[in-house]
Amino acid sequence: MKTAYPPGPKGMPLLGNVLQIRKNKLAFMLHAARTHGDIAHFRLGPIDAYLLNHPDHIRDVLIERADVLPKDRLQNKIISPFFGNGMLISNGEEHHRQRRMAQPAFHPRRLDSYARIFVEQALQGMAGWRSGDEYAIDAEMLKMTIQNVCLALFNADATDIVARAAAAMTSIIELLSTEFDLAIPIPMWLPTQRNRRKREAIRELDSIVMKFVADWRRSGQDRGDLLSMLMLAHGEARGGVTHDELRDHLITMFSAGHETTAFTLVWAWILLSQHPDVEAELWTELDRVLGGRPPTAEDLPQLVYTTMIVKETLRLYPAGWLLSPREPHEDITLGGYTIPKGSMIFISPYVLHRDGRFFPEPERFRPERFRPGADKHIARGTYIPFGIGPRVCIGGAFATTEAVLTLATVAQRYRVSLLPGQSLAPRGNLALRPPPGVKVRVIARKTVAAAA
Repeated sequence: MKTAYPPGPKGMPLLGNVLQIRKNKLAFMLHAARTHGDIAHFRLGPIDAYLLNHPDHIRDVLIERADVLPKDRLQNKIISPFFGNGMLISNGEEHHRQRRMAQPAFHPRRLDSYARIFVEQALQGMAGWRSGDEYAIDAEMLKMTIQNVCLALFNADATDIVARAAAAMTSIIELLSTEFDLAIPIPMWLPTQRNRRKREAIRELDSIVMKFVADWRRSGQDRGDLLSMLMLAHGEARGGVTHDELRDHLITMFSAGHETTAFTLVWAWILLSQHPDVEAELWTELDRVLGGRPPTAEDLPQLVYTTMIVKETLRLYPAGWLLSPREPHEDITLGGYTIPKGSMIFISPYVLHRDGRFFPEPERFRPERFRPGADKHIARGTYIPFGIGPRVCIGGAFATTEAVLTLATVAQRYRVSLLPGQSLAPRGNLALRPPPGVKVRVIARKTVAAAA
């Protein structure tokens, strides 16, 4: 058995690789993987960290040993002030219980009703657009996805809270990113400006989700949505959901449910604008399948190329670019190396998806990788935009359906063209974010129905 550390980038005394990571997280992880192989060792201050870059090791950690490799306690300390003990943080039986409670809201049979919401909100979001005008595409997509998650999961109209929610989430992401970079949770009791901003953002999100609760209580009806499931469980005499659990679930679903899909759509518009051949093939499919009418859930099996575009976008720019680190509670062996107790094990879909061993020409945008039949060559554990194993993202199908139908609805009616001269470098924060305020020009296009 190997006892030496795996190879990895050199760091500084005491700090380890913290400064390199702070400078550019994405570049650091890519370089570590490409230079040092399937397991790269680095240090976050005094903490040993390991980046896994092979599907065999990833399946071992996320599937075979998922129950004995829980989420890292340090990360949980950093994000718990915001997300409490929801599904992002909980481990073991508590996590399984929370998933079982929420799972019915994400059952495939519910996607039909969600699909109508996704299309309606895309149409409403475009209602104010004028051909030839310029828009910040991230703000436009966030309007749609915030409404989608609120209407689908909470049966709540979010028109009046979009700006507040977006501002609160931006603040939270910025605050969390700094603590992740330093690998140091900053105690909430410290009287700092950063903690004041934390408390303000937490209060803002709390007020948003608890308004959903208050509105539900006024009607008291089981609407079959996630909020109803949680509220009815909250009212159970024994074994139900406590007030804190209710809040944590709602914050988690609200936060994770809108930003990630909005970012995926922004990247899709950027990529389509840069690849007119792909854009043209997308229009051909939309005109052939839809003939000018809005898409429905029944159209999804025929929107093959649209789905391929979304999958390839998620390969290049997975919103969950870095999965929550795992922490072994005892020494383990991985790839012939001993991984000590208390280490942090990292897995980056962003890095893995750009490995030429698994995806030829990995930097190229090629939706045909995911053409039905061709994707059978993608080994399990190499394409993981939503993770893999028992902690796979519960809303993966929800998010994919939302992205496909929103993309189809908008692209059917408009060409979304990226304005030149903008920085497009991705930002590896809690989620993989495009630069804020990416500007596009929308040009109305003639659909088959309009031209007939």
